[in-house]
Amino acid sequence: MTDLVTRPHWVPDVEDIQHGYALPCELREVRGSPVRLFTFPGGCEDTARTVVCLPGLGASGRSFAPLAPLASTLRLLLWTPPLRTPTGQTPLQWNQELLAHPDARLPERFALLGSSYGSLLAMTFALRHPSRVKALVLVSPVGGVRRVRRLALTLSTLVRAPRPLAYVFAPLVARALGGAALPAEARAEIVRESRRMSPTELLRRLRDVLAADLRDRLSEIQAPTLIIQGQRDLLVPTWAAREVAARIPGARMELLPHASHLPYMSHPQALNACVGDFLTQHLE
Repeated sequence: MTDLVTRPHWVPDVEDIQHGYALPCELREVRGSPVRLFTFPGGCEDTARTVVCLPGLGASGRSFAPLAPLASTLRLLLWTPPLRTPTGQTPLQWNQELLAHPDARLPERFALLGSSYGSLLAMTFALRHPSRVKALVLVSPVGGVRRVRRLALTLSTLVRAPRPLAYVFAPLVARALGGAALPAEARAEIVRESRRMSPTELLRRLRDVLAADLRDRLSEIQAPTLIIQGQRDLLVPTWAAREVAARIPGARMELLPHASHLPYMSHPQALNACVGDFLTQHLE
């Protein structure tokens, strides 16, 4: 009989880093929590041009490896929230505190680039610490769940699946989120990293998403904001991204027609062009 817990050949090992995603990693202890910080070798070191990149649910900062062409002019810090957060606080609250803490060793002011769950963290940080945020880039922004609540609840039940079924679901979810244009290496990177997080922690972060509704506070965001949305995104509808853009004063929105939920991995050239122009303008 086949051993059901045997890892299928198409599921990468947790230490199997895909081609193009191998980056130097620094481990920073912030309030006792290990934060992995990925950087680009030989990249820009000007602290005035720092951009902290916050990944989506279950991903690591390494998922932003396709931003490499921007590293010559921007100091990109690819932040990975710790795999576990204290039970006394929500993951969203805890990660806000980590970003703001002196142990994070971030500049007094910097730009934030957040994708999906990372966009939620970026927006809440900008609302809580407006003087520290120079500019915001929100990819597939999560400003409130409303009609996506049912999908989020469905995903929350899938992560309760036994380990063998999780091996089946993870690649399918990665393919659905990334779309047909998502390269195999990017899909494997998402699957590999998601296996590092416990179902309990994933559920806690999903609850952050379900509880979030920033729409009435988005008008308080002061930082120049760029929103990038894939037109084929199955998780965050285009109307939801437009609503976020309409509520943030002066926000600009770029729609990528052929992209889905992970445009920085599936359509890096188009995304990098938008992000590079915007941040160059606001980090001078």
